[in-house]
Amino acid sequence: MNRSSAGQWPGRARRALGPGADRVLADTVRAPRTPPPWSPAAVDGALRTVLEEFEQRAEPWRDAFDGLDEDVLAEAAAEARSFGADPGGAVDKLVHGLVGQLDHWQHAIGELGRTLTAAAQDRPLPEWAADAGRTEDVRWRQARQALLEAVARHHHGILTSRTLANRPW
Repeated sequence: MNRSSAGQWPGRARRALGPGADRVLADTVRAPRTPPPWSPAAVDGALRTVLEEFEQRAEPWRDAFDGLDEDVLAEAAAEARSFGADPGGAVDKLVHGLVGQLDHWQHAIGELGRTLTAAAQDRPLPEWAADAGRTEDVRWRQARQALLEAVARHHHGILTSRTLANRPW
């Protein structure tokens, strides 16, 4: 078999792509505009979307417990009294509604965990997503504690500050 002096097989010459070929290739072969669904960037985006949706969903629960104390329960009792209704029943109805909101909130936090796990596609949750879930658990516990303290103080009075003042820390 004879080769030409250029090292080619006879009858087969190399051809260059020609001027502007890189532009033509760039116009026809493109990188994907969105990352594939299994890529870390897509998973990160899905996790952030899940958390943003949860933030919007949880806002009413957070607002319901913001500033909750025994004064809120006393106001409910005073308002009921001013309309000739049972003050104890009004406080009970308010507390019952808040307990129901805590229950719905807790259920939503569990759903958040399942949704985040599914969005992570069998990968461990990134630390920022796990922190967001833990933070929501803390917010729920703080709301629950605020409700318990409000009920206890409304019915049994405030702890004296004397019992808290004798601690060295």
